[in-house]
Amino acid sequence: MTMTDLTVTTESRTRTRWGVTVLFTVTSFFGAGLLFMVQPMVSKLVLPSYGGSATVWSTASLFFQVVLLAAYAWTHVTSRLGPRQPWLQAAVLLLPLLVLPMALPTDAAPGADANQAIWLLRTLTLMIGLPFAVLSCTGPLTQKWYSWTSGASSDDPYFLYAASNAGSFVGLLSYPFLVEPHLSLAHQREAWSAGYVVFVVLSMACAVIALRSRPTSELPRTHEATEHVTLRRALIWGALAFVPASLSLAITAHLSTDVAPIPLLWVLPLAVYLATFIGAFARRSRSAPIGAARWASALALVTAGTISSVNQGTAFTVNLTLLALAGYVAHARLAADRPGPTHLTMFYLVVAAGGAAGGLVNGLLAPMLFDRVWEYPVMVVLVPLLMIGASHEAGNVISRRYPPAFTAALIAALCVTAAIFAGELSNVVQPTLVTALVELVGLVLIAVLVRWLAVRPLGVALALVVVLGIAAHENETGTIRHLRSFFAAYRVVEADGEHQLTHGSTVHGMQFLAPELRRTPTTYYASNGSCEDVFELMQPRLGHVGVVGLGAGTVAAYGFPGERMTFFEVDRDIVQLAQDPSMFTYVSDSQADIDMVVGDGRLKVGEQPDGAFDLLVLDAFSSDAIPVHLLTREAMATYASKITDDGVLLVHISNRLFDLEPVLAAAARDLGWQASVGHGDSSTPGSVSSLWVALTPNADITAALQAKPQWQPLETSRLVEWTDDYSALLSVLR
Repeated sequence: MTMTDLTVTTESRTRTRWGVTVLFTVTSFFGAGLLFMVQPMVSKLVLPSYGGSATVWSTASLFFQVVLLAAYAWTHVTSRLGPRQPWLQAAVLLLPLLVLPMALPTDAAPGADANQAIWLLRTLTLMIGLPFAVLSCTGPLTQKWYSWTSGASSDDPYFLYAASNAGSFVGLLSYPFLVEPHLSLAHQREAWSAGYVVFVVLSMACAVIALRSRPTSELPRTHEATEHVTLRRALIWGALAFVPASLSLAITAHLSTDVAPIPLLWVLPLAVYLATFIGAFARRSRSAPIGAARWASALALVTAGTISSVNQGTAFTVNLTLLALAGYVAHARLAADRPGPTHLTMFYLVVAAGGAAGGLVNGLLAPMLFDRVWEYPVMVVLVPLLMIGASHEAGNVISRRYPPAFTAALIAALCVTAAIFAGELSNVVQPTLVTALVELVGLVLIAVLVRWLAVRPLGVALALVVVLGIAAHENETGTIRHLRSFFAAYRVVEADGEHQLTHGSTVHGMQFLAPELRRTPTTYYASNGSCEDVFELMQPRLGHVGVVGLGAGTVAAYGFPGERMTFFEVDRDIVQLAQDPSMFTYVSDSQADIDMVVGDGRLKVGEQPDGAFDLLVLDAFSSDAIPVHLLTREAMATYASKITDDGVLLVHISNRLFDLEPVLAAAARDLGWQASVGHGDSSTPGSVSSLWVALTPNADITAALQAKPQWQPLETSRLVEWTDDYSALLSVLR
């Protein structure tokens, strides 16, 4: 062979080597993108069948993590087949083609007596179980096959994990910003199915290359010969995977409590979580990130101090920053302790088990065991513990000059002092902004001090327990009942001669306790407000009133003798609460005949006879927004068919983030009805500002309403039409 031939051969092998690397990288990226794009898509598909509950995401996350764990177990077991594994996996890759495109089962909605979480897991299994399981094998399989090749870094293929997480990151963020605003659900399902076919082709190519490499046996490399995976090491892997997975779900639930269960708020925390994987596994260092660990511990204090005292934007920023730091620390420690390719599948199996444990705690156990959202503060307390054991790997840089108890007392005292100072200051100046600002600045200074002192992790964790305990005690002031269901965590507070029903910072109802005032409608339904205007106008013709959404049952105060009111409420626990006279008496005091129907409002209203209602009130809040599926064109058509020719559909759209008037304007156009918007004031005791839209086919009713000072025609210059197949909340973001 001449020198020229040798050079050509060498160049050809180099190109082949890099071609193999590119193919495996693209396959990892593309498969992970499909995997994580389907999560918000499927969750949105099932959301209407579960009342728009924010718990759908945590339960769905549990499903995805358990399936991921099962897929990793499959990969670990079948990897022992050696060169025969690609043949088996090639056959498995074709199976999902039999069930695509995915579709919602006809019995997706659970019955009234069914366990919501268990039924949702069953529905997800039928919808996406097989395709998701096959896709979940992509990460460890491509890395395992790549380790058989002569590609670049085949002896350490974990760079493909970073590529996989980058694909996950892109897939997630593309859904709310690119896919959801431009494609209907039907087109999304078709495009995703086409993407899966492309993935099959890429995976088959990887399998062919792996088969050509044909290792006769998988002997450990020299540096792996003495490597062992002990039980202690595996437990540490699982714990490091558990903390950020559970923290991500806890933060998602915490943030969506006061906004809405929408893909954007599901995706952003998960995207941050995935970004920490990318950064961690892109590191070449095998040392633990001590600096980031100390900052994560310090930021945990800031988060604890701002749980209930700052605005949503600040809380959003602080929580996502904490997740980014804590996730990076945990995943960087995982990356630093990654084993050689021989133990690769076991490593991913343990990591998946830790993630699944986080999903199990947040999605299933916590709602069953706790009457409030305890998992969120518990996970914040665990953040400093990520430093444990890391000091030995970096020269013992974590200071031991203070015992943990002294450290906890010092930090807690500083935090309490800052809070007291802010409280005293609020007696002198307006507290709305200054108090929150002083608290935040004080906590940031404390965090910087903690970072500078490099205190022991147990001390910081103990301090967090004290700070969170004080905050919880303050929040519990006046609380007389906690209630947690699949749909939300509620609280009844007694203060200033009234009972309040709250979910996060959203008030779902309030009632005066004084006997002479307890029948007075309050909050959004207060006397002299828009809601009362409609009831007064319609009273001579009211025989049957339907109300979607119960809350404290305040609307029942407008009932009169001979009238029938049917409340449709998705949460059975709320029905029991509203009917408990020791909590609220609107229902028991009502002069109307009251019926309760448990189930999703849209579905249950659809089961009523046509023309059943003279007035239908739509007031089904989920967090601070109406569930989207209750406002689609198809939903509006259903309501219209259940209302008499002289009837009214009254929709409550008060919220802080979304402008729903264009959606109602489009609905009125589609129905050929007239629409008016009423602005309820907050001038009377117990009232709050509210926004109502009244739709009716009767022009006389519209004219009578618009003659009142609080009512005006609904603006129609901008229309946003939502259907069951297409909706995008970004289009109505204020």
